[in-house]
This record gives sequence, C-alpha cells and structure tokens, in this order.
Amino acid sequence: MTTTTPFLAAAAGAALIIGGALPAEAHHSFAMFDMNKTLAVTGTVKEWVWANPHSWLYLVVTKADGSTETWSFEAASPNMMIRWGWNADDIKVGEKLTVDTHPARNGQHAGSVYAVYLANGKVLADPMGRQVNGRQLAEGPPPVSKTPVGEPYR
Repeated sequence: MTTTTPFLAAAAGAALIIGGALPAEAHHSFAMFDMNKTLAVTGTVKEWVWANPHSWLYLVVTKADGSTETWSFEAASPNMMIRWGWNADDIKVGEKLTVDTHPARNGQHAGSVYAVYLANGKVLADPMGRQVNGRQLAEGPPPVSKTPVGEPYR
C-alpha cells in the first residue's frame, strides 16, 4: 500500500460526510419560476418527453395575431408523476391541451407544470408545481380544479 492510499481514502470519506450534510433537494431550484403566478397556456403538443430526472412538455401556441410560439414546460420525474395518476401515454403529440404553469421569471416561453387539462376532460396535477414551503407534496395531489385556474395567455 502506498502512502497516498490512506490520504485518498480519508479525502473520499470527508467528501461523503460534507456532501451528506447538504439538503437532498438543493439541486432542484424553483427560483427561475414565478411560483406566485399561474398562466393557462393552450396549445398543440409538439413533443412529450417522459424521462428522468424531469419530464418535458413542448407546446406550439398560436397567439391571437396568428403567430406561433413554442413553450417548454418542466414537469416532475415519471416516478413522482405515476404516484399522482399520470401515465406516459396520457399526452400525445398533435393533441390540443391547456397547461396551468408557473411561468419563467425571465420572460422566456417556459414554465413549471402545475396541472395539465386534456381534451378528454382528464386533469393531471404535477407535484413539481405543487410546492409548500419549497417542498414537493409527495403524498399525492390535493384536489384540482376541473378547469384551468391560470390567467389565460394570449
């Protein structure tokens, strides 16, 4: 055994101890989203990415003047979403739906999903958009409105 082996082992142990003292959710910041504002954004699904660590929904939104924008919505992990009643095949490319979202603070066409309102009437709440004191509600969704609650985006 060389003299560097005990040093490397001690350094690795110290890193684990120091790293273990940090909050587990530290890498998930919601600072980029205005959690006090909710927009209702209606559009056509361009892409639905059911993946870890977060799922993504992309909508093509047609504005009142006829121009289009692509919005991206960050959602929770499939594991959390399944616990809240989601299935990967709930959302299909080409379908029209409405997303209640906490929009990006910087004005980009992006947001954190609060709820998704499908054309068939199904409502999917997202744990990522349901924060209480900065923590996700892992135990399941609270009652969700059957209609969008956000300010309509035009």
